[in-house]
Amino acid sequence: MSDEPVWAPEQVSLCAACAKHPEVKALVESDITEGVCGACASSDKGVFNPAQFEPLRNLIRALIRLHFNEEDYNGHWGGTSIDDILLNQKNPIVGVATSPDYNDDLIHRITWEGDIYPDSDKGICLYAGSDETGRLIQYSIPETRNSELDDIERRLERQNFHEVESAMEALVARIEGDIAAEVSSGSLWYRGRIGVVERLTHVGFNEITRVAYPFKGSDIGALLPPRASAGRTNRQGVSVLYIASEIETALAEIRPHPSHLISVGGFRARKDLRVARFDLPIGPFSSSETRLDLFALIYHIDSLLSAPVIPEERHRYAATQLLADVLIRHGFEGVIYRSSVGSGINLCAFDPWAFEYDESTSAVKQVDRLHYYFSDVATAIPTRWT
Repeated sequence: MSDEPVWAPEQVSLCAACAKHPEVKALVESDITEGVCGACASSDKGVFNPAQFEPLRNLIRALIRLHFNEEDYNGHWGGTSIDDILLNQKNPIVGVATSPDYNDDLIHRITWEGDIYPDSDKGICLYAGSDETGRLIQYSIPETRNSELDDIERRLERQNFHEVESAMEALVARIEGDIAAEVSSGSLWYRGRIGVVERLTHVGFNEITRVAYPFKGSDIGALLPPRASAGRTNRQGVSVLYIASEIETALAEIRPHPSHLISVGGFRARKDLRVARFDLPIGPFSSSETRLDLFALIYHIDSLLSAPVIPEERHRYAATQLLADVLIRHGFEGVIYRSSVGSGINLCAFDPWAFEYDESTSAVKQVDRLHYYFSDVATAIPTRWT
């Protein structure tokens, strides 16, 4: 007869080792107590407080909404199940289960405990409809277009900026308290410029050294207004400073080619700056559908800011340029957003002179090679739908 205790369903939760997503792990570690993990059946090191499971349930549900379409986990749309996507296959939220003992209890707590269709101000809903209300389908946040932003972009194709400002003002007003952040005085950010001032070959004793002198100071900083071209958050003739949190991100953002030499320079904030930050974690928005809707809006603005735009389609910057105008009127001194080509974040400082060049950071980098990643895209409708 086994000496292992048998745990009741209400004692099942998640351990820190099985919490894969950084926000899930942080939440679990914030309140460890006695219980059993529904993914690995371990009870040795404790689990997230089973009696306070609601915030963990809501966070996991919110992350499911972020990373999965309902068609992935709802059998009515050809999917499998919540337990399959969370415990039986690799995913960004929870580690693959190593014991089946308490899987059903954990999934029941995540999926069915509380209200499966909660009110908009309490809890997160995983399903868009039912047999009673009608079968609808819910797509992941990245694959769901934000209707308000779409409307603003469409209007800017036929209307001037000032005619659309009120719509953007309304969006910023809704999220201003959530996006407000600070860039600390003295913090170091990086900028790159393709090319160097000069290349020389030094011939020494039994040694040849190829030297490159980078652009420095104003030569790698923001262009003055007469020369400033239109960009992601600035119109023609408006000078701003685009910088990144990491050197690699700063270099990737200028889209260099193999063998290019790139000048690198660091810039330090002269003062504390109030900035609008759009690369936000989902946790603070996981308490309700209302809050998750705000996260989706912020997420889509972040995606709009970071979306790659080829030179001949720079008109697509109209919405983010308007956003910057509104943010400035709301007292923001810059905007932070994710990089689509690097692991760091980008910062656009609306006042370039809020940063000073740091001579000690000057360097030259050479692009040795680039690597592309590809994925398959469907080229025909599945036969079951034809």
